[in-house]
Formats: sequence, C-alpha cells, structure tokens
Amino acid sequence: MRNPVVVAVALVLAIAAPAYAQTTSELTQADVYRALAERTAAANSLSEATARFETAVADEGIARERIADLAKSVAALELDIADKQVEVLELVRSRYMSGGPTGTERIFAAETFQDLPVQSEYFQLLGERDLAVLRGLEAAEAVHRDQQQTLDESLAAQVALVAEITELRDEILKTLEDADTAYNSVAIAFSVQEEKKRLAEEARLKRVAEQRAAAAAAAAAAAAATSTTVAATVATTTTTTDAPSPATTAAPATTTTAPPATTTTIPNVPPPVVTSGKTCPVNAATSFSDTWGAGRSGGRTHKGVDMMAARNAPLAAIESGVITRTSNSSLGGISIYLTGNSGARYYYAHLESLASGVRGGLAVNVGDTIGFNGSSGNAPDYLPHLHFQYAPPGSDWINPYPLVKELCG
Repeated sequence: MRNPVVVAVALVLAIAAPAYAQTTSELTQADVYRALAERTAAANSLSEATARFETAVADEGIARERIADLAKSVAALELDIADKQVEVLELVRSRYMSGGPTGTERIFAAETFQDLPVQSEYFQLLGERDLAVLRGLEAAEAVHRDQQQTLDESLAAQVALVAEITELRDEILKTLEDADTAYNSVAIAFSVQEEKKRLAEEARLKRVAEQRAAAAAAAAAAAAATSTTVAATVATTTTTTDAPSPATTAAPATTTTAPPATTTTIPNVPPPVVTSGKTCPVNAATSFSDTWGAGRSGGRTHKGVDMMAARNAPLAAIESGVITRTSNSSLGGISIYLTGNSGARYYYAHLESLASGVRGGLAVNVGDTIGFNGSSGNAPDYLPHLHFQYAPPGSDWINPYPLVKELCG
C-alpha cells in the first residue's frame, strides 16, 4: 500500500501542474517558489519509504551472499553424504558376508540413515569404527537438513525483499517523476517567459536607439540645410547678377536598419536553485537517507549518500570549480570528479551519461548541468540514483548527508 502522505502530495501535484500549464496570466517568481516548495514536499514525503528501501536493498544483498554460501555448503554436504553412504554400504556388505544380523537388506533400500530402523542388537555387534562410520553419516544428514531448511527460508526471505523493493521503487519513482513534471512545467515556462521578455526589451531598446539616431541625423540635416540657405541669400545680395550661383549640397539620406529577428531556445531543464554559492547536485526531485557507513556486499561500507531521482534527471555542479577528471569503471560506472573553488572535492557516480563537453580540465559554474542520473557501474538497474561523495578542503571523504540535506531540502 502506498504511503498516504505520498498519495496526498501526488494529488496536489496532479492538480497543480495543469493549473500552471493552462494559465494565461503571466507567471511570477512566486509561482516558481511555490512549485519548488511542492516538489520539495513531495520528495520529503518519501523519507520513510526511502529509508525502508535502503534497508531492504542492503538486506537483499546480504541475503544473496548468504544464499550463495548456503548453496555451496549444501552442495558440499550432499557430496560428503554420498561418500559416507558408499562407506556404510561397504560396511553392511562386509558384515553381511561375515554372517552379520539379518535384515540388512533394509539398509540398501533406505534413502537416509535416519530412515533405517536399525535394531539395538545390531549396534551391539558393531565395533567402534563401524559406529563412527554410521554416526558420521547420521550427523552429516542432520546438518544437511538444517542447512537446507535455512537455505529455503533465506530464499523465501529474499523473494519477499525483492517484492518490497519493487513496490517501494515504483512508489518512489512515480512520486519523484510527478513532482518533476509539476515543477518543470512552471520553472521552464517561467524561464522561457523571462527570456522572451528580455529579448523583447533588447529589441525595444535597439529601436529606441535607432529612432534617436535617425532623429539626430534629421536634425543635423535640417540645420545644415538652413545654414546653406542663409549663406546663399547673403551671397546673392553682395555679388553681381552675372555671378555664378553658389552650389548647394543636399543632406545625405539616412536609412534605418531593422533589427535582426531574434529567437529563443526552450531550455531542457529548469534553472538550478543556488544558495550561498552552492546548489543541490541533483537538479530535480530527489529522495535520500543517511546511509554513511552502512554495510554493503563484499564486506564494504557505504562512503557516500545515494540520491534517488528519475533516470536522466540533470545533475548540477554543486559549486563553481574544475572537472578534474571523468571515468567509467565497473564499480562507479560513469563518474565525475569535481574540485570546487573552495578546495572541496566531490564525486558523482553511476551516471547515465555525461553532459555535452564535460571532460577533465573543464571549468564549470555552480548549477551547470554536468551529467544525467542513471545506474551505470555496479548500481542496481531497477532504481537510478546518484552516489555522491564530499571531502572538505584538505580533508578526506566525510558523510555528505548533512550538506545535501541542507542544499536539497
């Protein structure tokens, strides 16, 4: 069952998005802030689901490793039991051939040693070595039963964990994607609106400048014409009638060039929200929990924070600085190493792709799109997320959760 808080927020977003999209009035910055608050509220409503998801993913990884170990143990026990059964059969044949007690044919028909109704007097005839062989088979079969039961229970638990992970994943992704859709419809529309207003104002100022230039040119031409007329009149009254008439020069014609047509490009992503020189590394609705130091497969511990977001959600430069290098490995997948102007270091992993032109040595400004969220490397494909690490200036990696919590909501 979906979180009722998530459902309520989703309904608000579903109602809000069409209202923003269909409005004919001008959008304001307040509309953007309100949409951002709704997106943040939607992401924050997932905190409990995200924590459960993180726990379930970690438990499922541990369960998978345990199942693999149990399967190996059960297989080894089955081989050991097979060897011990051969040894017991040889023992029975030997006792039978030497005139042992009757009823030994039951041993050949029994599937396990525990299925064998051995008579007490039979054991009295056995030596210590014979008893050790039979007891060894009995112990191996008992261990096998316990291990098989544990394996079956672990498999059932893993199936339940996978079902829980799938349900939580669907809930988280649906809520984040709906929140992005509602916010982007406002933020991107506002950006386009403001860009068009800026271009219109530039065109207006250019027209005003051209009109002023044309008026000034016309005034200069009129002044020149007046001056020429006065000069001609004076010359006529002071010269003979057969004197040549003074030549007059017409003012040069002026032309006004129409401003070139301007176009605007609709942005693919909303503008980042920058606070105190830093911004959230995920420029979209994101949900995450504090998993620093949590256990991971292979005995590793988590050295970052996993920020869940829609696949291909834009990832932003958390602060202005330089991309020191990019990489693509089996562990971190497509990754980015960023050193900020402050000297802090940041690591982005499991990207779907890099933004165009992103490479080692590239200088970036805070909020620039540097990549897109994904699940490359050893990340599970069923939920794209950004693995994010942070090292303060002159320090090693520390828990990034407090930093991204402050920046992202």
